[in-house]
Amino acid sequence: MKLKSIFIKNFKGLEDIKIQNCSAINAFVGKNNSGKSSILHAIDIASLAIIVGNWGAFQPKLAIKDLINNAGSFEIKLLYDNDTETIVTANEGFNPQFTNRQENSPKSILILPDVGFGMLNRHNTTPKWVVEQIEAKNFQNVNALEILYAIKFYSNKNERGLTPESYESILSEITNYFPDITNIDSSLTEDNVSTLTYEEYGKRLDIIYSGTGLKHFLDILIKITLSGAKIVLLDEPELGLHPDLQRRFIEYLHELATSKGIQFFIGSHSQVILNYAESIKFYRVLNNSGKREILSVDKEAVHTVLSDLGIRPSDLFNQDICLLVEGASEIVFFEHLIRTLYKSDFEKLAVGIIQYGGGAAEGIVSGAIDISNIVPSQKYLFWLRDRDAKPIDLPSSPSTKFKNKIIEDGYVCNILNKREIEYYYPLAVHIAAQQGDASKEAATTAIYNGDQGSKYRNAAMVDSVCVPSGKYLKKLLVQHLTDKNQLEEEIRNIIELNLIKWKKELLGE
Repeated sequence: MKLKSIFIKNFKGLEDIKIQNCSAINAFVGKNNSGKSSILHAIDIASLAIIVGNWGAFQPKLAIKDLINNAGSFEIKLLYDNDTETIVTANEGFNPQFTNRQENSPKSILILPDVGFGMLNRHNTTPKWVVEQIEAKNFQNVNALEILYAIKFYSNKNERGLTPESYESILSEITNYFPDITNIDSSLTEDNVSTLTYEEYGKRLDIIYSGTGLKHFLDILIKITLSGAKIVLLDEPELGLHPDLQRRFIEYLHELATSKGIQFFIGSHSQVILNYAESIKFYRVLNNSGKREILSVDKEAVHTVLSDLGIRPSDLFNQDICLLVEGASEIVFFEHLIRTLYKSDFEKLAVGIIQYGGGAAEGIVSGAIDISNIVPSQKYLFWLRDRDAKPIDLPSSPSTKFKNKIIEDGYVCNILNKREIEYYYPLAVHIAAQQGDASKEAATTAIYNGDQGSKYRNAAMVDSVCVPSGKYLKKLLVQHLTDKNQLEEEIRNIIELNLIKWKKELLGE
C-alpha cells in the first residue's frame, strides 16, 4: 500500500495544503523555511500515530503541542492507492485520534541530516535493545554503527527477517559507491561498543575519520535496511555527497523503489536531484509571507525545460522569479543590475537570469516546444527578446511572432526598443573597452549613436572595435554603471514595473 495523496491542516507552518498524485519517488523543492521539512514531519507523525498508537517518539520536537496550531482544526489525511484513507486528528490533550485507522498502513522512517555526529555518540548496547528502539521508532537513541552491528548479528542468526545476504548487501552497496574502501568490518570493541573499520589504500581506519559523504550515506542506507519501512522520508539526503554520488544515490533509490516497493519523499536543495525528471515527481513548496503553497511540477514541464529549452530544471524551479534572455551578454548585464544596482530590492528573493537561446525561440514560435505546461509551477517568468531592427522600424517578424506566442502561453514578454542589449550599456563602457585608442573610441561612439541599422558586433568589425563580453564586460559594468539613473527608462521599467511588482506580490507587500 502506497500513499496516493496527503492533506495537511494546521501543522507547524502548513495551514492547508494538498499533495496529490504521489509517485514512487517524490521530491519537495524550495527555499529554506518554505515548508519542505514540515511536510516530511507531518507524514511521519501521522504514520507514528497510526502504527505505534502515539507520536511521542517523533524526533524533532520539544512537545507535540508545539507542532499543532490548534487541536480542534489540526488534521492529516492519508489517501492510499487502494482508495482507502486514514484521518489523524488530535484531542484536547494533543493525543492522536483516528478515523478509519488501518492496521496494515505502511510504516515510515524519517531520516534527518547526519554527517557523522550521531556516530560520535557511542553506547554500550545490545542488538536486542537496538532493534527495540527501531521498532519503537526511537531513532534518536541509536546511531548507524549500532544498527549495522545489529543487522550483522541477526543476519548471521537468520532472525528478525534478516539473512546473511542482508548484511552482505549493505557492505556491497558501500563498496559500490565508495570503491576505494575495502575489508569493511562491523564489530564490537572490548567495551561492547559498536564500531566500523575499513581499509583504504592499505590503511585501516575507523569510520569516524572518514569523509562526511560516507558517514551520511551509511546512515541512510543502514536505517532504511533495518527499519523495514515502506515510506522513507529523507531530509536533504544530498548533504555531504559529491554531485556524481548524488546522481548514483538517486539511481539507488529508484532501484529500492522498484525492487522493494519502498516509497520515498525527499526534501532537497540539490540541483542534481531536481534534474532527475525520469525517476522523480517534483513539488515546488512556496512560502509567500507565511502562506505555504504546494505546486505540482508537471513531468512534461521538466522535459520541456531540460530537453527542449536546454535549461536545467533547478535553474527554473528553484527561483522565485526568472528573467529569460537571449544571450550570454544579457545575463552579464542583468546580473549586474539585479545583484548590484537593485540588490536591496531583491535580497529576500531568488531571481534567476537564464538564457533560452535562438534555437529554442524558433521552436516556441513553430509550436515544436510547448512552454504552457511550465505555467502551473512557475508563473513568474519574464521573457526578453531583441528587436533585431532599427528603433524607428517595427520589430523583426521573428521577434513579433515570438512575443505573441509567449503571451499566448500565459507569460510576459518584452521586445527591446533598441536593436539589442549592447545599445543599452552606458557609452562609457564601450569607450573604456577601446583602452585609449582614439580612433576606436570615435568608431564605437558613432555606432552607439547611429541608426542601429546592423548588429553592434557587425558594425564594430569594420574598425576592429572591441565589444566587451563575459568577464571583461562584467568588470566594465562594475566600473561604469554604478547608478540606476544611468539606465534607460525602458530597462528600469522592466525591473521596477514588472520584477519588483512580482516581488511585492510574492512577499505580500
